[in-house]
Amino acid sequence: MGIGLVGVGRMGAVLAKRLAGHVELCLFDRNTERMNVVAEQLNVCTVNNLEDIVEMGTVILAVPDNEVVSCIKRFNQIKKPITVINIATNVSQHMVDKIADPHVKCICIKFIGHATEMALGHRPVILVNQFPADIVPQMVELFQIVGPVLVGKADIVHTINTIAAEKAIEAAVGIEEALKKQNITDEDIVKSAIRQVAAGILKAYTDGNMGPFARKIVESVKSKIAKN
Repeated sequence: MGIGLVGVGRMGAVLAKRLAGHVELCLFDRNTERMNVVAEQLNVCTVNNLEDIVEMGTVILAVPDNEVVSCIKRFNQIKKPITVINIATNVSQHMVDKIADPHVKCICIKFIGHATEMALGHRPVILVNQFPADIVPQMVELFQIVGPVLVGKADIVHTINTIAAEKAIEAAVGIEEALKKQNITDEDIVKSAIRQVAAGILKAYTDGNMGPFARKIVESVKSKIAKN
């Protein structure tokens, strides 16, 4: 399968590493230096413009929201049939369908995951949009390389990731403030409390692998929530 990948920033580079060796991969990024570094590491080809990436037939857009729109508009002008995969969380299926001309078939595929965690080897849950139905099986097969795949309304991932991000940031800020009230302000200590203790407990909680200390805290927190 030939796949073009536009954008090799944090998420794009991780995705390229997951796909390389499984598909015929070709990269394009306006930052040619960054693109060439990734291409050399993975031994994959590159192109110099969107016109050439269209020749791959299927293209993943791993670019910021506004660039998703501009890329699709450019594909409209090129006038060649193409399947475009949008992975930008904030760009909806309705939005890409509204922008795209008939020869540009778009599907949203969203990641419940974080680029940094993916770079460490963790596999995100991936939601493939249920429409256009005729290309869903191909998309499921492709993205199973990256992580477990579900089919449904991909745009719900925006809500999922927003809730997770907001709650995580609230927790981090809350830890900073709680430590400050205890006159604990050393930057390294605060960072370690958030990055090591808090993040480690969150992972242990989801994996069901907590020690006695953390389990007691979970029971206390659940009890407080039930009372409220």
